[in-house]
Amino acid sequence: GSFDDASQVREVPDHQEVWVDGSSDRSLVVEILERKEGLADDQALAYLLSDLATFNEAKEASLLSSRPALAGEELPFIPADVRCFLGVGEQTIAKFNESCANRVRIYACVIRLVEQTTDILLTLNDPLSIDPQSSSGGLPVLQGSEELFSRVLRSFRIVDWDLFGGS
Repeated sequence: GSFDDASQVREVPDHQEVWVDGSSDRSLVVEILERKEGLADDQALAYLLSDLATFNEAKEASLLSSRPALAGEELPFIPADVRCFLGVGEQTIAKFNESCANRVRIYACVIRLVEQTTDILLTLNDPLSIDPQSSSGGLPVLQGSEELFSRVLRSFRIVDWDLFGGS
């Protein structure tokens, strides 16, 4: 599938960039968030995914795995001294105001920018099972999302550091 800019079809908050694959209901989100002070680096991903589950009004949410990213290898365009963590979560969420729920696997990466007091959260939302009654019913469940997310991370770069303000 190919990903299209979601802001062409719906409102997207200023701190987010969202791309959707209409053929599979996968979505890729880049969020620029204020860094949560006092949060240990290795807890940041769990915290942000829990926050996301609350925002999504998830019926169920779990963090399946979390680990430090291999800086130079998995995120080659991010400075090596920046702490990055990768993880996989699952949430059972209803789309918009639908009563039926879809199980979604979330591939996630948090990039913790200390000097910019910013956390960048990248997520690939991958429907695992889609309720036939959902507006997404009938769409295929695709393989290869983990590899797709790896490719996204390997190509992710911060082009304009002035985006974060500061001196």
